[in-house]
Amino acid sequence: MLAIVAALLAFPTAATSLNADDVDSGPLALDDKRRVTVVVPTYNRAAQLEIAVRSVLASPLISSPDQVIVVDDDSQDHTADIVRQLGVRYVPFKGHSVARNRNAGWRRATTEYVSFLDDDDAWLPGNLEAQLEALDSHPDAGFAYGQAQCAGEKDLAPLDATFPLPPLASGHAPGQLHAHSQYPQLGSVLFRRQSLEDVAGFDPSVHYWEDADLMLRVAARREIVGVESVGVLYRIREPCRERADYFWRLRDVARWWPKRAGIGWKPALQFQVSTRATFFTRFAEDATACAAAGHRWDVLVCAARAAWVSPLRAIRYREWLSMIVRHSITA
Repeated sequence: MLAIVAALLAFPTAATSLNADDVDSGPLALDDKRRVTVVVPTYNRAAQLEIAVRSVLASPLISSPDQVIVVDDDSQDHTADIVRQLGVRYVPFKGHSVARNRNAGWRRATTEYVSFLDDDDAWLPGNLEAQLEALDSHPDAGFAYGQAQCAGEKDLAPLDATFPLPPLASGHAPGQLHAHSQYPQLGSVLFRRQSLEDVAGFDPSVHYWEDADLMLRVAARREIVGVESVGVLYRIREPCRERADYFWRLRDVARWWPKRAGIGWKPALQFQVSTRATFFTRFAEDATACAAAGHRWDVLVCAARAAWVSPLRAIRYREWLSMIVRHSITA
């Protein structure tokens, strides 16, 4: 993996100066060969942003830096310098919302297809190529998606886990997409730009899983296509108290029931069960990591959160939770 990162950092880029002419203010006319635009929202992650953008520029789908739009939400680091070195389009935009920032990016795209990449993730070779072929073969489809490879938070080293697991939902399948939280990682999704227009893009009122909300609204209107192709490295937060605090603020997503997308009670219940299980596992991992670090109070906090988010699982694994708590108290 280090070799891949090094290769990305060595990828040649245009040496241009960032002046008033470099700040993107609207749509740019592109020739017909440039069919994909990639939007990368960012905030104070210059080093990670460079890896992300270089991974996109290395793709044969990207014939010009104009196909990459970086939306900078008032970064205070050297993000603007990195964008200048890479020669991609730069949009300073104080949206203070990842949904607004992504909307600001795709609305400047004039290509037939649009994709999004988080600034701390990276494309693998071949990403979106199968999705592009799938959309060309299914002219009514709103988006095509693949799979992501989980990766280490610090070094982007691949882990032995990919998602979503096959079989991937295809056709008119909003319920199947939602039922077991089988949403793909956004970097593996290629949208038909018109499908974004149809639903007015991301909803800024959704503060977590705004990407899943968008995909669900598109899937309620159009067919979707899943392709079993792993194309994105997705950083996974390491277990710790800080991770537990982050997901604790987002715990209400476990009760998400998007009725306006036509989701019935059965897939809604399946989603809630699987999401509560995911949150329980995260908090349990955080408690274990805190115990190993000797942080007694943090162990109690994380264990209590695991029990709160899924009481049934807490009962099922009560001996294990009790062991972790006892160990932290007596250590």
